[in-house]
This record gives sequence, structure tokens and C-alpha cells, in this order.
Amino acid sequence: MKKYSIITLLMIVLLCSCTSDKFNEDLEFPKTTWDMGREEIMKAWDLTEEDLTDFEREDVIVIQGHELFGEMTDSINFQFYDFGEDGTYELMQVFVNYPPDADMDHVSEEMQKIYGEPDPDMSFYYPYSALESLSVYETKEPGSMTNWGLGNVGDLIPAKEQEYYRGQWAFYQSGLNEDNWDEFKENSKLVRISLLTDGGWNRVEFNAANQMIYETIKNTLKD
Repeated sequence: MKKYSIITLLMIVLLCSCTSDKFNEDLEFPKTTWDMGREEIMKAWDLTEEDLTDFEREDVIVIQGHELFGEMTDSINFQFYDFGEDGTYELMQVFVNYPPDADMDHVSEEMQKIYGEPDPDMSFYYPYSALESLSVYETKEPGSMTNWGLGNVGDLIPAKEQEYYRGQWAFYQSGLNEDNWDEFKENSKLVRISLLTDGGWNRVEFNAANQMIYETIKNTLKD
């Protein structure tokens, strides 16, 4: 009986170890979930109004002096959006800016421990771009972009509702039209993380805009 108890204990320890190594598959920013609002972020990060930089907007939180992914940041910028236009602001994206001398290879290594291997073939589009045409974001320097992605927009949209989704999505995505809709929905991730080092600007972007846009359009079909 004692022998079996030891074996059972070892199995439990091994199972717990495997569970602790699980990646953050939802690509959530540390200490947060994508459905959090401003006050929930403040609580999760143990912030007070005195901790914030000089921003008095309900859709933005900017903090400084925090270490993240093994390196000290210049600033962390939480941005919220009310896609449903009902007064409910939810976390849409987070910009993490690092100083020029930050070791971004170290940041990448620490991120891979949390989010797994990046996707070398992934591309993305910025919504609300100043460009009138739909353009994949490209860096000027080879090897200066690393991406993680969750889910494809195209996998969730029923064939019979394609036209409706395209028409509605065009309000959020610059340059989107009938000719490039298929390209957009196949290339666009619902959630993405991008580590960018081009032009000496070291930054990490967490973005769930496409997931929120999809849910907003889907909810209009229920009305």
C-alpha cells in the first residue's frame, strides 16, 4: 500500500508540473483578460490614479516604470474601446514601449515561455489606417517583426453571412472592399501579439480588435 501511495504522489507531481507549463493560448496581456474594463485593469495591476501618467480619459491607461518580460519598459499603454456603443469600454489593445537599449531578444525569449512559438508566416493589418488601401503591415528591416496569432477571422463567418460581415467590417478596416475581403479574412487573426524592433522603436503590441469587431457584428444579427 505504501509503494502505491508513493507512485500516486509522483504522478500527481508530474501532472501539476505539466499543467504549470501550459501556454497562454488566449494571448492575454499579463494579469488581464480581454473582457476587462478600466477599473478591472487598475485592480489587476494594483494601480491608483496617482500611478498614471497625465491622461484623463476613460479609454486609456498609461503607466511607467514597470519591468515586463525581463526588461524595464518606458511605458505601458492600455487602450479600451466601446464597439457596441453602449458605454461599455473593454480592453482592446496594449502597447508596450521599451527603451532603445532594451534587450529585445531577451524579451522575445521570455514571451515564448508564456505564449509559445511565434508564427513566422503571420501578417496583419492596422484598423483605422490613414491609408485608403488595405495594406499588410511591413517593417523596413528584415527580422524586425515577430508575431503570435489566435484564430482566423474567416473561420468564424458563415458563408451565407459573408456580405453582411464584409459591409459591417468596412466601417472599422480602412480600404476593405469586395475585391480584398477574402484575402483579409484569411490573413487576419482574431487576436495577435507583435514584437517590433524596426526603426529603433522597440515595442510589443497586444491587439484583440478583430475579436471585438467580430463579436459586435455577430451581436447585431441577434437584434
